[in-house]
Amino acid sequence: MAHYKRDQASNRDALFGGASSGGGGKPRPSSTRSAASPTAAASSPASSPTVAAPRPSPRNNTTGIHSTLGSSSNTPTNDPQITPGPSSIFGGKIASRNRLVSILNGQAKIDKMAEAEDYRLKAKQAMTRGIFSKPDPISAANFYKRAADAYKACGENRLERLHRIASGDLQMGQDAYATAAAEYTRAAELAEISEETLARKRQECHKLHSDAATAWTNMGEKGRAAESTVKAAFGLIMGQELTAAIDKKALARIEESIETFVPDPLNRKRNYRRNGISAYDDPNADPNDQLAQRNALELAKQNIVTDAFAHETLFQIGAELIRRRHYESALYALGAGTASLEAEGFATVSLSRAYVSETILTLAMGDTVAALQDFQRVHLQRTSYLSSRECALGEDLIRACDAMDLDALDVARSKTGPHRAALANLEPALRGLVVDIRVSGRAKKEKKNVDVVSKKPAKTAAAVAPAAASPRKSPPTPSKAEKSSEDILKETAASFEEMDDIMNQMGLGDGEEDDDDEIDLT
Repeated sequence: MAHYKRDQASNRDALFGGASSGGGGKPRPSSTRSAASPTAAASSPASSPTVAAPRPSPRNNTTGIHSTLGSSSNTPTNDPQITPGPSSIFGGKIASRNRLVSILNGQAKIDKMAEAEDYRLKAKQAMTRGIFSKPDPISAANFYKRAADAYKACGENRLERLHRIASGDLQMGQDAYATAAAEYTRAAELAEISEETLARKRQECHKLHSDAATAWTNMGEKGRAAESTVKAAFGLIMGQELTAAIDKKALARIEESIETFVPDPLNRKRNYRRNGISAYDDPNADPNDQLAQRNALELAKQNIVTDAFAHETLFQIGAELIRRRHYESALYALGAGTASLEAEGFATVSLSRAYVSETILTLAMGDTVAALQDFQRVHLQRTSYLSSRECALGEDLIRACDAMDLDALDVARSKTGPHRAALANLEPALRGLVVDIRVSGRAKKEKKNVDVVSKKPAKTAAAVAPAAASPRKSPPTPSKAEKSSEDILKETAASFEEMDDIMNQMGLGDGEEDDDDEIDLT
């Protein structure tokens, strides 16, 4: 170990090449004393300023290596108004970590390119049939992978992509599905940041992620296959404006990818699917056949994905659809995420956030009745949800919309109100959606009578106006003892005439009776 520590510079030269800019063959001095000697300074005048200087630290010693952080050819555009690639949307920290790539240059790059070409020739030779030999796909796939790694060190995007696809194809032929899926996924990530046209990038990204999904399916990895299917679907909208509507074909692919996580028979929000039909629906079966529905349900329970963090992908899909105003499809995705958490059986906080997300999205769509029914029949049946902050937020939002109380709605969704903690834990897209919830049909209470009268038909208002406009006070009448029989008859006749006038004004007078009498029933 002590010998290794004394020769750190020599070991570093053996692993990463020499530090000389002339060709990389000369080893770098291992100490500052030899680097600063007059002999070394006289042997290479061109590099005398660098040699005479003290030896830099190993961290800064990257001669022959070029960092491509922020390079336009290897880094996707960071425009916040443009949809990034699917690896950036669903990759999380992995995508950001892979952006820093060290690329060789100078003689080191030339040597590495020659090494990659040598691996390519070996792979081609391994697939050649001879008199005493036959093609060896496993060896050829390994040689193609080594060539791709060498091209990666040289920063050759296209060559690396092509050799990874070739390696993946050979691995698929030998049933090495995991290695093939990894190669296809890496090639799809390279396609996202390539310099091809946007249409070509979308096509390659969709095709490669679909091939990776096929490989994971053959291996029996349902969760990874579903994730690759989602990436393939979102590859079709890469480079599109972030708030632009998704075309019908891409939206159908996205909804199909949602069903790979949670089949439609287990999704309560399956009726909000906008395109296509479920893979579990038999078009030839009777819709009322109970046996067919039970069989589809049992098959769906076998194929549901309950892997860890699988629901996060579904919620991310819902957030992306909300940004593009596809609320029905977004609710379909949120319903799938809720079904995944319910089938898992362990989630509490995540399930509470899923429930309130469904409530917020349903209220934003203007369907207060559906939100209330789900809240009472489904959400409140979960014991852990009753004492959560999300339950209080959903209840206040539903109550305010059901009572059409704008003031109560503003208090419920206020950033400084009693539900600020529950709102802070939601997705940013859902927090913005809470502001879009509207109350219609009623304003403040003091303006209720004015609004109701103004909405009545003109005929009814005109009929009621004479009767209620200015009631005249009749002169004081004498007592019953002072009234004669003639006065009583006159008052009764006057009362009947007044009632007849009111009935005629309202269209309920004798004219209708006369019309009925004119009908001949014989």
